[in-house]
Amino acid sequence: MKKEYIILIILIIGLSAYLGLKKDDQVHYELPTIPQVDTTRIDRMEISKADRLVVLNKGEKGWTVTENEFPATPDDIKRILGTLKKIELSALVSEAKDLVRYELDDIHAVKVKALAGKEVVRSLVIGKTAPSYNHTFIYLDNKDQTVYQANGNFKSQFDKAAADFRDKKVLGFDPAGIKKITLEKQGKAVTVVKTPAPEKPDPGKDEGKKDVTAEKTAPKETVWKDEAGDVADQKTISDLLSSLSDLECQAFIDDDKAARLKKTAPSCKISLENDKTFVLNLFNKNDDQDVEGSCSYTPYAFTLTSYKAEDIVSYTDKLLGIEQQDDTEPDKE
Repeated sequence: MKKEYIILIILIIGLSAYLGLKKDDQVHYELPTIPQVDTTRIDRMEISKADRLVVLNKGEKGWTVTENEFPATPDDIKRILGTLKKIELSALVSEAKDLVRYELDDIHAVKVKALAGKEVVRSLVIGKTAPSYNHTFIYLDNKDQTVYQANGNFKSQFDKAAADFRDKKVLGFDPAGIKKITLEKQGKAVTVVKTPAPEKPDPGKDEGKKDVTAEKTAPKETVWKDEAGDVADQKTISDLLSSLSDLECQAFIDDDKAARLKKTAPSCKISLENDKTFVLNLFNKNDDQDVEGSCSYTPYAFTLTSYKAEDIVSYTDKLLGIEQQDDTEPDKE
């Protein structure tokens, strides 16, 4: 029995020694710490993929895209700068330059360079999203090409064509500030004006003792009326203003098509007045069934998705008294 114990002890000691040596043989590495970048200094970003190059420049009026200096979407720029400001690595993935596996090869990779003047303040190559969907594969040095796993799922922020970076807002205003609306379609026109609502009599209130302070602080109620003084459809007007107050287009139209629109009468025209006057023109659908349009808010002609345009037109038709067709009804045989 003693002999068996001695053999067991020897095996335990041998196994412990083996595991200790095995642990010492493991590869130990320390992830590099990537310094933060002062993104307020960045005034140019170059984003390339295969044969595509997108250049974003910071000017006096904000960020623009391409040499045509189209306004870039502010939210997109904010997200990109936030990602570039602080990059944290969570794991070393490969030192074998296995770039294809992680979509860091020249065909799939997105290469990003951020500059402050002529100084490159951040440079990285972005590959595919990790299986966790919370990390992204990247490498930092073109010579080294060591693949790391970075915190965050951010490839989609950079992997865009120039047109996708453009600010697609074509009309914006505070609905509460609009004072006058003019609608024109099919030879019909109507103008509605925001006017103070008539005061409701309060039987319980002493007419000789008015609360002056309450009158000053309480917001005055308003009502929309047409030129004849009749009360208009308040809900439809509210819906119309809501659909227009932060209007984004589907895409922008090239210069040749935009020039054609200037010579074409719109099928629907909407004018909105506050301190400024905004004029929105809607035209017929194009071959993709998107509605073409122009607006004084932006110098660029555009298209709206059919569902978005149909909402706007349906409110306009209702206020103009134009009978709306119900496409859901079956055809009569």
